[in-house]
Amino acid sequence: MKPVRIVGAGALGREVFAALSVLGEEILCFLVEPGLIRESVHGVAVHEIARGEGAQGDARYVLAVGVNEARRKLVQTLGPRAEYACVVHPAATIGPYVDISPGAMVIGRVSMTTDIAVGRHALINPGCNISHDCRIRDFASLGPGVSLAGRVTIEEGANLGVGAVVAPGVVVGAWSTIGAGAVVIRNVEPGSTVVGVPARPIIRRQPAKDA
Repeated sequence: MKPVRIVGAGALGREVFAALSVLGEEILCFLVEPGLIRESVHGVAVHEIARGEGAQGDARYVLAVGVNEARRKLVQTLGPRAEYACVVHPAATIGPYVDISPGAMVIGRVSMTTDIAVGRHALINPGCNISHDCRIRDFASLGPGVSLAGRVTIEEGANLGVGAVVAPGVVVGAWSTIGAGAVVIRNVEPGSTVVGVPARPIIRRQPAKDA
């Protein structure tokens, strides 16, 4: 198995490092954007991402960056030759018939029952509970403590805040945002933001016009 380069040296990068360390993976270095360089993280060297060179074939990569769109852009930066490691913390409870794609990150104590698919570079934070027949697409992110009931679909790039709950059969649209603690009982339109209990779209009010 090839060693791993972790892209990102912030909080998520350290969480990924901790999970890979427990799994016994060899970690070559952290990679960061130019200007964010520092000497090391937990004794592992930090290097700048080389512009225009793409991924190197001697390692697998993990995109430990919390912003969904940033992970998508990093895939383009690293290019089609990049190989990606799947990170599943050993504290996670993963049932049968769960498919976790390369690049996905399952951090800490997470529960997945059965017949679940997790897309590439999706992020599932500690304390999430994911029930049967859920689909979590590429680049989506579930904050700590998110709960998905059965047959939920989280489309590409959607971002669910801390403690959000999604009712059975709901589809959360691509690149939408679910506020922390929201209870989602109906489908969410792509690109929208919903908050509250039950969750409703944020309505942006127009500034009052002068009389």
